[in-house]
Amino acid sequence: MNNFTDRLIWFLQISDLHLSIFHDWGRVTELKEFCELTVDAIKPSAVLASGDLTDAKNKNGIGSTQYEKEWLAYHNVLISSKVSEKTKWLDIRGNHDSFDVLNEYSSNNFYKKYSIQGKKYSRSYSYSVTNQAGMRIKFIGVDACLEPGIKRPFNFIGTLNSYEINNLKKMIKNNKDPVIWFGHYPTSCILVEGNETIRKIIGKSSKSIVYLCGHLHTLAGLVPEMYTIHKEGFAELELGDWKDGRMFRLLAFDRGSLSFTDVRHGKWPVVLITNPKIPWLYVNSVETLEDQIMNNKFIRILAFSLDTIQNVLVKINSEMEWKNCINVGNNSPMYVTEWNANQYIQGIHTIHVRVEDVQGRTHEISQSFTLDSNISIIKNFAQWPLNLYFPNVLLTIFMAAIVANCLPLLFYRFISKCTKYHISYSTQRTLISKYSRKMVLLTSLNCMFYPLTIYSIILCLGPWAVGGLLTDSIGWIFPWGIYINGKFIKDPLTYAYGFAQIITFQLPLNCILGHHLDIKMQSMVNIKFSFFTSPFICVDVIFFLLMAWQSLCCLWFWGAYGSIATIFGPLKTWSIFVALWLWIQARKISVKDIKNSLGSIEKLNNS
Repeated sequence: MNNFTDRLIWFLQISDLHLSIFHDWGRVTELKEFCELTVDAIKPSAVLASGDLTDAKNKNGIGSTQYEKEWLAYHNVLISSKVSEKTKWLDIRGNHDSFDVLNEYSSNNFYKKYSIQGKKYSRSYSYSVTNQAGMRIKFIGVDACLEPGIKRPFNFIGTLNSYEINNLKKMIKNNKDPVIWFGHYPTSCILVEGNETIRKIIGKSSKSIVYLCGHLHTLAGLVPEMYTIHKEGFAELELGDWKDGRMFRLLAFDRGSLSFTDVRHGKWPVVLITNPKIPWLYVNSVETLEDQIMNNKFIRILAFSLDTIQNVLVKINSEMEWKNCINVGNNSPMYVTEWNANQYIQGIHTIHVRVEDVQGRTHEISQSFTLDSNISIIKNFAQWPLNLYFPNVLLTIFMAAIVANCLPLLFYRFISKCTKYHISYSTQRTLISKYSRKMVLLTSLNCMFYPLTIYSIILCLGPWAVGGLLTDSIGWIFPWGIYINGKFIKDPLTYAYGFAQIITFQLPLNCILGHHLDIKMQSMVNIKFSFFTSPFICVDVIFFLLMAWQSLCCLWFWGAYGSIATIFGPLKTWSIFVALWLWIQARKISVKDIKNSLGSIEKLNNS
């Protein structure tokens, strides 16, 4: 059985550690358990630590900077556990590891000082692992962190400049070994200079198998299994975070095919089925004819535990009896049993595996499989966060919000000044008619229309704020990017920020002001007010709730970027004063002034 492991390499991934000196010290202590117990038991060829090694946020979770004590905690775990003597620890930066880091020579670039790979490589790098039989596999770490690494929140989307792109291309040039790519950001969150995308760069190599990442934290649990196969011919797998979920991933490249399982720390035994394959994980395979024959002949299972494995049992579908798997020997974690693959050529089947160690720990798993390449059972919902391209999505929703804000202002201004629009307060009017009436009243007044329009232009063009985006460095925030320290950097999260401002503040403000004017006009036709339509109760309460929300946003912005960015912040702080001034004007203006501003509107219909 010596040839059962000649083409087998297994390794681990861990991501989003977020080691913090303010919150949950268990992240540190359990990481030490992982480095000591888990690594000792599994004995991986490598451990990929894919970013956000430290939290880099202050105690209230708003401000951000690099804390040396967090990096010391990370460093001390690696040194005290002697993990580098047991395996190859391949760590790379995430966006939290670059908060408030000007460049690689910055005094607070602690990644360079305290990480394992940061001492050798400032950004992306490659490393090859060889098993005892001489099989090689290449790991390429992709560092897409911003430079300068501004403070949060505008440090979410990664970027690759032309230098980094060329560096990655050199790593895969003339490569003949299977390639495992890893990085912090999903490919959907990496902005690349020029016409290429990171997916095209990875897909150019026929040996690219998978891209491993973190960053999205399974979208707060909404997508706990975030996996996809890209059209460029490689898989992408996002791993749940260590921060809250204490997750890690076991992967194996076995006889030309990739298998993986996501595991919660402390759960033993750990089981991974390498054959039959995961049904949807058919990527750029490097299987040989010998591999195919072997896979058709044997079920192959990797099993690990803190103590010796006693039994590995397997059955398929609803078989009554469990079949015993045998260990291939030489201290290998590989267990095999013969099967007739031809019995399962059609349809979807389920393989059940039960593993027990000598201490009585038991773990049973069930995994669907199919030998029919025309059947795919990957969950569609698990793919969309990785298949999207977030820079384009964020730009699209920002542009849609601008149109939703500006178009009604311009359209109803035209209606109020250039057409004969009949205002009616009939109880039979539709919701659209009522909205149109309020917007006509709002846009007909110069004191309302021009401030709202000018502020909308600021939303489109900027600047949104000027302040300390880095310690001792002033930067300018625009919708399309950030200018700081002589460099222009793009983080499309600015689009999401502008979208949120329009949806949660600007559009509600337009509606509130228009409704206030509408109620004032209703008083002219002797409509009695109820409790809920009184401008002094309902509308005022909603307006001041809106002001309270915007004030909270200003406090949050102050916590993130300081007092200068708060004072010189047209997007947030100035919007409060603009809104208050407009509210005062709406309360002061008389019905007569409103009627005079209506231009060519012929009459007020009392029907």
